[in-house]
Formats: sequence, C-alpha cells, structure tokens
Amino acid sequence: MNSSLPKISGFTIVRNATILEYPFKESVLSVLPLCDEFIINCGDSEDDTVEIVKELEREYPEKIKVLYTQWTRENQSGGFQLKKQSDLALAQAKGDWCLYIQADEVLHEADHSRILEAIEKASLRPEVDGIVFNYIHFYGNFSYQIRGRNWYRKEVRAFKNGRQIEAFRDAQGFRKEGKRIKVIPSDARVFHYGYVRTSQSLRKKAEQMAQWWGEKVIDSPESFLLKRHVGLSKFNQTHPKWMERKIADNSKYCDPMKGSRSWDKNEIKNAITFLWESLVPYRIGEFKNYDLI
Repeated sequence: MNSSLPKISGFTIVRNATILEYPFKESVLSVLPLCDEFIINCGDSEDDTVEIVKELEREYPEKIKVLYTQWTRENQSGGFQLKKQSDLALAQAKGDWCLYIQADEVLHEADHSRILEAIEKASLRPEVDGIVFNYIHFYGNFSYQIRGRNWYRKEVRAFKNGRQIEAFRDAQGFRKEGKRIKVIPSDARVFHYGYVRTSQSLRKKAEQMAQWWGEKVIDSPESFLLKRHVGLSKFNQTHPKWMERKIADNSKYCDPMKGSRSWDKNEIKNAITFLWESLVPYRIGEFKNYDLI
C-alpha cells in the first residue's frame, strides 16, 4: 500500500460459509488489495469454514488476522448476534479507516481506485465519517439483478476508525452512538450474491438465519421457491474477476423469471414504488443508516 495513504483495516464475519453457499473466499480476495490488514471473525462452524479461513491466513500471513469466536444465543432478536460479532472484529482494527464486507458481498476490481479516491477525499474533511457504496442485488442466479423498495440501494461500507462507530441492528450498516453517520458517495459497487441460490440452499439459509432472528422456518415447499418480483432485470455488465469460477456454474441456480407472481399488498406497494422511482429518483420513506453530504 502507498505509505502516504490512510491505513485501511478490512474486517468481516463468517460462520458456516459452505453450508450457506456464500462466496466467502471471493469476498475476502476482492477486498484484500485495498487493505493493510484484514480481520476475520470466524465463528464456530459445522462445515469447512475454519479450514478456508486458515488457508487464507497461510496465503496472506502479512495481512490476515483471525479471531475465533463462539456464537451464542443470549439475544436472538433483530439479528443481534450479527451486530455483536461484527463489533468484535471491528474492535481489532488498527487502521485509520475500516472497510467492512459481508460473506455474500464482493467488490469489483474496477472500483478499487474509486474507493481509494473517496477515502482520500473524506480524510481531508473532518465532518465526514465515512463513504457509501452502491448496491447491486442478484436474485436467483448471476444473470438477474433486482431493484425495489425491499432492496437497499446504498450502504456504509467504509468509515473512519476511532469515532465510536458500531454495527447497527443486524450489521447491514453502521451508526455513531445510534445516530446516522455523515458520508460522501464513492460510486463503487457492492455485488450482493446472498440470493443467488438453488431451492435447496434457500431452505438451508432460512434455517441457519432463523436462529439468529428468533424466527420459525415455515416448512412448506412454497417457502423455498423464489417469486418473480417486480424490479427484476437482466444484468449485462461484468462481475468481479474473483467470481468467474462460480459464474461458470450459473445453470444450477434458480431462474427467477420462471417463478410465480404473488400480488399481495407488499408486492403491489413495491410495484407502485418502482413506477414512482422510474419517474422521480427519490424513494419515499427510504431507510438509511447515513446522511449524505
């Protein structure tokens, strides 16, 4: 890394990456070139996640630091455990900036320069806490993206260290003492692959995540089929280079265009919102963990 640049500490959490079919290794590799250090909080797993983490540690010993933890169930509401584990990893960060990535998120190599440029600009402005990234949510397989009211458009993924910033709720984003943090845009993209799945892996994910949300899994075949939602469209750009091997196996995943429609009140609301946003680039009542300045 250039010594004149702010030092960047990357961090992530992971547990049962293989069971959940997360592109965890690709996620880490996509962030590593930007970081002076990278902290992995590796939870107790029932698959080969620990072995994957140790392999990364052996390959990049000068950067990767591993924290092994036990995920407990003292609070199963609101994704509390995801916040707790993210904050444990964050506490180990020594850099001027912290860069967070989740196990189903991957950065594009073409955006690395945009991220560094935004960090340099924000570093010169004391009132700025961090930067936001644009999200591309994939749905069903690698060929389709989805947009709409239920899918967040931007989120904080990099912020200044030492400002009492913590993960918020389920660690979708971050806040400072419970308040939204002040950010500037980076124009960089986060490729979110959490819903690139087979029907079998949808079930696995639902079962795994329910225990951290205090929810019961509805055990019916229909519960694990992707619907054909408003906002689906073909993705015609390039994916991050680290995803090439997985994309080559795209045919095994769900085809969302073959899913059934479900015109409940939420989908009707989503359709109205989607139409509105196609005319006016403003989302009414949009949930944000940040204030864009």
